[in-house]
Amino acid sequence: MSVTLFRSAGIAALILIAALIAWGIMTPWGLGLDFANFYDAGRKAQAGKFADLYDPFAQIAGEKPLGNMTFFSAPLTSYLYSPMAALPPRTALLWFKLAGTLAQGAGLVLLYLHCRPLAGDTPRDRAVFFALFTIAALLFQPFWTIYRVGGQTTPFVFLLLVLGHIAFTRGALVWTALAFSAVVVIKPAFAPAAILLFVLSSNRFRLTALAAGLGLGALSLQMFGLPLHQEFLARVLAEGGSLMAPWMNSSPFSWIEPIFVRPEAYQTEASLPATAGLILTALRLLTSAALLWALARQIRSTLPPAAERHAVYATGLALVVVLSPVIWSHYLTMLFIPLAVLMALRSHLPGGAVALLSLAVLLAPAQNLMVIRKLHAFLGFDTRAEILAVALLKSLPALLIVMVMIVWHRSLVWALKDAAWDRLLSPAPQKRPISA
Repeated sequence: MSVTLFRSAGIAALILIAALIAWGIMTPWGLGLDFANFYDAGRKAQAGKFADLYDPFAQIAGEKPLGNMTFFSAPLTSYLYSPMAALPPRTALLWFKLAGTLAQGAGLVLLYLHCRPLAGDTPRDRAVFFALFTIAALLFQPFWTIYRVGGQTTPFVFLLLVLGHIAFTRGALVWTALAFSAVVVIKPAFAPAAILLFVLSSNRFRLTALAAGLGLGALSLQMFGLPLHQEFLARVLAEGGSLMAPWMNSSPFSWIEPIFVRPEAYQTEASLPATAGLILTALRLLTSAALLWALARQIRSTLPPAAERHAVYATGLALVVVLSPVIWSHYLTMLFIPLAVLMALRSHLPGGAVALLSLAVLLAPAQNLMVIRKLHAFLGFDTRAEILAVALLKSLPALLIVMVMIVWHRSLVWALKDAAWDRLLSPAPQKRPISA
């Protein structure tokens, strides 16, 4: 295929992405879903009703909340959403979606520019990567499903994660620590990645992360007191023990639940059966151990510094997906960071790994809430076979990417030893035009 054809394919994907974004922004979806969660948190912060921050049914200034979803971020973050509370809900919804679009778009552009030096030097190499990246971004519905729920904070987290990855691979560990501290404050589920970076980074990272964490923690305790933080932690911990509809959970292991849970149990507020809980815990720990083992093998292979730091960062993101009991579909955007690197270095990967990564991208459209709701309306999800099938559909993208990182860790070593990692740190200067 010619360079022009690959570029045309990439441009066509960008046009479709732009149309998808315009449709998502202009359609007032999600007024009572995720948007309401952040809007109500901002209203409570504006009204000083912090005691009710984690009560989804509490009235706000004598009015009913816009939605009834539990807030799962740290108390301090409620101030981030208070500007929205000054606007009518529909106006705030539009601005929230616009802001998320800008953050997500900036993250994708920065990630593309960061990974492009790894793709090769020839115009064809760059054109192929451009096509693969844009088509994968189009199909990777964790990016675009946010519009259906009224916007999310995940686009801002994605931008911070991309900035953290760029800084980390380039050795700017202080900036990485600051970016990751902000990520964990917004979404505590990213704590496993922060812990891995803390353990395997230099003292510059550790001191900055400690200073940021302790400073924000002390400030938050001073402003909100200990009881509110205890309630916040209790809410976060309780999320993993309740029964979660598998068609809403993109965890690599959400297909385990339907094996042990009767279909009618998903219509009630039942708890996760003990046997299923033990099996899930064992799978998460074993998979995490396998990821860390693969990382140790890579580190012992004397990789270029930038490549080694990427391996640590990518493993940290994978640990978040593996260890978290509940992975909302938009959380999977974090896996697009290692996926983009693997797309750039695909020539080092065997056919099996490329096939699994391609399948993960092709199955990603099923992560969109609209697709799942259509399937729910058509099938009903009232038999164990149906629930197990849709759970596998939701689990496979994350599961396949994690499998590639573990099973083909030796091939990843060769990819991480590519001389292109030196270009990542010091891109080759452009040739000067020949004077007349």
